[in-house]
Amino acid sequence: MAAPKQNHEREGNPARVRAHTGSASTFSHYEISLLLFALQGGNAAPMPDASDCEEACPVIESVEELLCGGTLDREQQLVRHLNNHLREALIECGLFEFMASRSREDSLSSEDQTQLELANARLMQWSCDIQLDREDRGLLLDSLSRLPRSSWLTMPRTMWRLRRSLKRPPLDH
Repeated sequence: MAAPKQNHEREGNPARVRAHTGSASTFSHYEISLLLFALQGGNAAPMPDASDCEEACPVIESVEELLCGGTLDREQQLVRHLNNHLREALIECGLFEFMASRSREDSLSSEDQTQLELANARLMQWSCDIQLDREDRGLLLDSLSRLPRSSWLTMPRTMWRLRRSLKRPPLDH
């Protein structure tokens, strides 16, 4: 059973809509992960600890930013935005809860293995529409182009699809 495509960006969900105009592009969990990897200079993003609400909750980050008076540069805002979509994917596919209920040392029972396989299958089908303006697209395109040539050789269709999606001009309103 394929999970329905998420379209929070176009529905006007205030938690998802960026305060600018731009066109929405559809990305899979894998593609968002790759874009985030590229944006962070080829370093893996730290995975939030599912048992620690403070680390896993984006509301805490926003409140902390407001109270401490800190501001994020455009790139860090984009990193946070993409991370929120990755977190959303894990939650909607059941992996976030699955990871939170088990420790790393636990061996998986056959029932847990089946549940994990189903959640991974849902994650492979998951996608969402993300609103990106010209600056965001430019940042992501630049980051993608800095990935090593081996990325383009090992996953050419994915890289070209991402490049094409990011080069599509945003619709200005």
